[in-house]
Amino acid sequence: MKVAGKVVAKRGKRLLIAECDAGQLPPLYISVADETSKPVGKIVDLYGSVARPYVTVLCGENASEVVPGTILYAIPESKPESKKKNFRRQNSNRKQSPFPKRNLKKHDRN
Repeated sequence: MKVAGKVVAKRGKRLLIAECDAGQLPPLYISVADETSKPVGKIVDLYGSVARPYVTVLCGENASEVVPGTILYAIPESKPESKKKNFRRQNSNRKQSPFPKRNLKKHDRN
C-alpha cells in the first residue's frame, strides 16, 4: 500500500490531520487505512504549502483508535468517486420562446 501520510493531530471525534510527502500526494476522496490495514476514513481536503502538504481525513467509528504518529496508507482498491454533473436541461423544462424559430437555410432564388 502507498503511504498517505502521518497523523499529526486529531480534531474532534471524526477529523484527523496528516502530513504528507510532497512527492507522493494521495488523491482526494480515497480511503485510507492504518498500519493494521483497518479502514480509517476518507481524505476530504488537501491544503498547506507545496513543500509540506497536509490532508484532512474524515473518519468513521475507528477514529478513537488512531493516535498522532500513526502512519496512514491509501487503499489501492478504492478509486476516487467522480461526480458527474449534467449541465444540459431537458427540453420539457425549458421556457418556450415567444418568437418563432427562423429557417436559416438558403432560399431558392427564382
